[in-house]
Amino acid sequence: MNIQQLLGKLSEQREERFILADVWRPAMQRGLSWREAALDREAVQSAAERLSANALLVLKTMLRSFAAVPAQEERLITAVRKHTGLSGAECHMGLVELEEAGILFSVRKVWGEKIFFIPVDCFSIWQQSLWPFQTDPLSSANQEKLINGKIRTHCRPLGRQLLSAFAALAQSGLELTKKGALSKKTVAKLVQVVELDEQCLHRFGLKWTHRELYPLKAAFILEAGAAIGLLQSGEGALKWKEDSLTSWLELDEGSRERQLMDWCLRLLLPAGGASSHAAAALIGLEARLWYSERDVEEWLKKTRVETFMNADLNVRWPAPCWYELFHSLGWMELVDCCGSDGRERLFRWKGSYSAHARGSAAVEVNPHYITIQPNGELIVEPSCPFTIRWELELLAERVSDEQVAVYQLKPVTVARALENGRTNKSIQSFLMEASGSDSLPSAFEALMEVWTSRACRYSFAEAVLLRCDSEQMAELVEKDSEMAPMLLAKLGASDFMVDKSQLDEIRRLLQQAGYPPRKGVQSYPETDHKCYPFVKHLAKASRNSALTFTPEIKSADTFIYETCPLHHFELTDGSASESMQPFLQLEQVPAIWTKQLRSYHHSTRKELIEQALEWQTPVQLRIEQELRSFVPERIEQQNGTWAVVGLLRDEQERQLIRLTPDMWEEMRLVIPGLADPT
Repeated sequence: MNIQQLLGKLSEQREERFILADVWRPAMQRGLSWREAALDREAVQSAAERLSANALLVLKTMLRSFAAVPAQEERLITAVRKHTGLSGAECHMGLVELEEAGILFSVRKVWGEKIFFIPVDCFSIWQQSLWPFQTDPLSSANQEKLINGKIRTHCRPLGRQLLSAFAALAQSGLELTKKGALSKKTVAKLVQVVELDEQCLHRFGLKWTHRELYPLKAAFILEAGAAIGLLQSGEGALKWKEDSLTSWLELDEGSRERQLMDWCLRLLLPAGGASSHAAAALIGLEARLWYSERDVEEWLKKTRVETFMNADLNVRWPAPCWYELFHSLGWMELVDCCGSDGRERLFRWKGSYSAHARGSAAVEVNPHYITIQPNGELIVEPSCPFTIRWELELLAERVSDEQVAVYQLKPVTVARALENGRTNKSIQSFLMEASGSDSLPSAFEALMEVWTSRACRYSFAEAVLLRCDSEQMAELVEKDSEMAPMLLAKLGASDFMVDKSQLDEIRRLLQQAGYPPRKGVQSYPETDHKCYPFVKHLAKASRNSALTFTPEIKSADTFIYETCPLHHFELTDGSASESMQPFLQLEQVPAIWTKQLRSYHHSTRKELIEQALEWQTPVQLRIEQELRSFVPERIEQQNGTWAVVGLLRDEQERQLIRLTPDMWEEMRLVIPGLADPT
């Protein structure tokens, strides 16, 4: 669950209480609300410094042991006690502090089980604040490794991959089959235009809808479209949300890719197990500088962020797979090196997609985004906005798309554009505007005149009729020796009735003759609805689109299921009363037990230990004239004697020991949250 989802469940009063917590005081002084502070790196850093020792230990252990995966309360308390030596009461007090500040949250299942979680979009920020990953870029002495290494194949940034996929979807149609899925042909086109390696996604163990019909890559594309608010389910078809589509296309590239990275991390971090720590560390690195994977591995070992992981989380898959994923999504460059010191992977972020750059830049206005060649080739500048690229995907065939993209206009692509409501005039007007020219090459204009005059001159109606748009076109068909026998009857001046079984053959013959007909078969009444949305061609510099991702609480619009779904459980109110209840009964025990170290009879010592076990609190013991903090775990009785098994917290190795009552001189109960007696 992320912050956006939480806002739909939190009351205004509770959200206001969060920012009043002491840890957020610096953020409140800066004028931030809780929802802003929770995702602000400076605010989180100052909050980490103001947490109590117990709360900090609980939070660190939870992130080390479970990463971004929600944790059952019992397992979380067990992990904290195992790795920190905190008593159960101290764990609860730490959790209360974290919940009251809106750092951790919990939900309760129907049968009462409580699950704690950190909002998934806060995980990386807190991880980087608690264990900042600071490493030097590749030194000049090691630059030779880059020269001798093997660079991985170029992948376009995810935004460009999705643009191609959404364009292919718009061209193919949004109709769903009776099973509620896109047709096989449409799905094949979706996955064909995206270079994302599907194996990078399979490693996360994701589950998705229509597994028998959709490959995971197709589900990922559709989930992206739904998550960023571009697609929604309708009756028998998906539908474009055209205002959102326009806003998304108008975003500058850095903002768009960072939004997509945020979405990917929200989707995949909970599935990454221990390796999510590596992902969180990587996105904090500066862009365009080369680093070594070995430095990341050393940091993971040094900070021990993976050593606490529960066995079932640690077996997911190794950290290096994040490099493969980020490369496949077009955000990272990889170079594989093999030298005398073994294999090594070098990497760098391509653009401002890491955590260091969260701002949004204005859209650059450049009147010369494309250059038009006489043969219909279009050379596209790197700064060309998506609003223009969207139309280019419809008008032309993409030949290449690296720094400079190349598109090629062809008769078939022009016919496709005409089918989607474009005209010769509108196409030429768009190209002049995008190229910053008052006119087009004369040879190119001549080509367009031929292509548009021939395309879509014929169409098929459900009757089945072959419809010609003029008597001249009807005469051409009648005189064709191969097509004439397929015309069953002439209706009026320009329509023919044909055998439905011969539609494909007639299409082929018309295409061969240089007159590509309209795709599909028209039905009545004919509508003006076009599959491929019109988008305003040029974004204005004055408009900085601030499209945000919609909450991922969806039903029909979900294509990939959350790894750890929590939104359908009841969010607890984070009240401290439950954890504080035992300490409200302090008057039931002698005050001296908590206020002063004293020597007691063995039977009284046992009573104090039993009370500590009931309240899950530590005790202070004087052993050989030294004050020691002891957390009792259980009492053992044998042959009329007793002993307590527990943990001495100041021992270097955290191992349970057994103490008999004659092994300490004095003792007292320690109540978490109460000041020590002077």
